[in-house]
Amino acid sequence: MGEREQASRGRLVGRYVVHDRIAAGGMATVHLGRLLGAAGFSRTVAIKRLHDAYAKDPDFVAMLLDEARLAASIRHPNVVPTLDVVAEQDELLVVMEYVEGDSVAHLTKLTLNAGGRVPIPFAAAIVAQALHGLHAAHEARDKNGHPLGIVHRDVSPQNIIVGVDGVSRVLDFGIAKAASRATTTEDGQVKGKTAYMAPEQLQHGSVDRRTDVFAASVVLWELLTGRRLFFADSPVSIMARVLTEPIDPPQKYAPELPAELAAITLRGLDRDPAGRFATAEEMALAIEESIAMPRSKDVGAWVATTAKLTLEGRAQLVQIVEQSSHKMPAAQQTSDPALARAIEEAERRRLHADMPTDAGGREESTELATVQSTIHPKKDRPQTSRAPLALAIGGGAALVIALGIAFVVARGERDKPRGDTTPPAAVTVADPVPVATTATPVTSASPSASSSVAAHVTPPPTPTTKPTGKGGIIRNPPPPKKPSCEIPYVIDDKGQKHFKPECVD
Repeated sequence: MGEREQASRGRLVGRYVVHDRIAAGGMATVHLGRLLGAAGFSRTVAIKRLHDAYAKDPDFVAMLLDEARLAASIRHPNVVPTLDVVAEQDELLVVMEYVEGDSVAHLTKLTLNAGGRVPIPFAAAIVAQALHGLHAAHEARDKNGHPLGIVHRDVSPQNIIVGVDGVSRVLDFGIAKAASRATTTEDGQVKGKTAYMAPEQLQHGSVDRRTDVFAASVVLWELLTGRRLFFADSPVSIMARVLTEPIDPPQKYAPELPAELAAITLRGLDRDPAGRFATAEEMALAIEESIAMPRSKDVGAWVATTAKLTLEGRAQLVQIVEQSSHKMPAAQQTSDPALARAIEEAERRRLHADMPTDAGGREESTELATVQSTIHPKKDRPQTSRAPLALAIGGGAALVIALGIAFVVARGERDKPRGDTTPPAAVTVADPVPVATTATPVTSASPSASSSVAAHVTPPPTPTTKPTGKGGIIRNPPPPKKPSCEIPYVIDDKGQKHFKPECVD
């Protein structure tokens, strides 16, 4: 089985598919995972899979579930949220939001291996943001408004991740308190990340938010100097250093460090909790005032460059995981038939939407055409020619012309004097171009128009004609008995005015 195929299969636990491991620690391994939902809905997550020694401890599991419930109330951009806890198939999974980035521990290691040191502004920004996230946890309240009293207890470079967006986030709030009970053995010895524990925590004293301030200050000291603060060969020696050994000022190893930032670091490392900053937010604001903070874009670019190989390899794995196909477990599917059909249709559309595009420009597949016809049904209609459209346009133009001519003729008839008995000199009784025949050009003026369109043109009413004894046609109504000189002239078809003889003195 190839690596790609193996990575794409994963293992189904509840509604999550657990894929390849991306990190490992003393308590758990971290895997890429996918949350499965209805209609093909899925989301990439990070899944922390606890080792069997912890997953099979009933007391530990009970405390972990309780702490995860409390941690779910923390909502802050500098905290990686705990989304879910799954206890199934002898597994205990802590589901967290997936962040594209790397831990401070790995970023520092890569930088030191390359012969460099984390830039001072970046180190200050990373720790300041982590302190803001810690303060949000310390201030969290329950639904009744009562303080939850959350203390991380395990602030370390491994539990601070910096994304390619330049934002640092604290993680593992869901297992901090539960894990703290596992840091002491039966004989009272402390195990775990003792190098970042405050003195009161090592001495089994009362812990509060200032305990997290001490741990964050250790991280800041190490980022600024590029060295370990409390380092020894055994946990007992580390404890002795934390409790008694004098702490060197960071300028000893970083002379260019601003004095104000160095003083802030040492204050956070005060062995007496009363001498430290009262809150994590107070220390974060002090850091931000002591040095010009870099842009998140610049910090993100540094992360992308420093952990380039790691991020590229993880991105390929994420792509494989997101292309994997898994169905939601049957136990979580709906039993309502109508809703099940709707979900099935949505899933079918999703599958068609995920089909690769045919770059050859060929017609869409039959199945895709079926989906599209469901959304936008097409009417069966024959192909039509454009000739009738052109004919209709021509007919319309002819109609407009005919109506214009009819209007002119009707207006001329209206303006003629009613009492005229003598035709104009230019028009005789047997005139070959009578007024009534001016409507004739309606069809001949527009040969392109169809006869059906021309048939709808109604010619102006023609004056009543009476045959005469001489075979002529009288175009005008009979003259009145008494001539009228109200209008003493007539206008011929050429527009010339002629005065009536009987009206001329």
